[in-house]
Amino acid sequence: MDIKVEREFIEGNNYAETFARNLLEKYFLNYPFVESIRVFFRGSKHPTKKIKLQARLKGKDIFVEASGADHDIALNKAVEKLRSQVEKYKTKHYKRA
Repeated sequence: MDIKVEREFIEGNNYAETFARNLLEKYFLNYPFVESIRVFFRGSKHPTKKIKLQARLKGKDIFVEASGADHDIALNKAVEKLRSQVEKYKTKHYKRA
């Protein structure tokens, strides 16, 4: 699984990128049909921070967006939304025999 992080701001440290990678790998590394996830950080100067996730599954793209007071909170919300979408995809395409 490939994870790409895109930010509109440049920080001295890469805490947000590391946090995003660790969180996404924790939840989605075991799904073989997840090909890649792109993370977009927005709102560095705005009081509401926004995270957009684009997940590429086999044959389908899923887009998720969440906002919060902090990028960490917004990322947690977006990951929960993405988890529900991936579970729906999994139950639809990978049924048990």
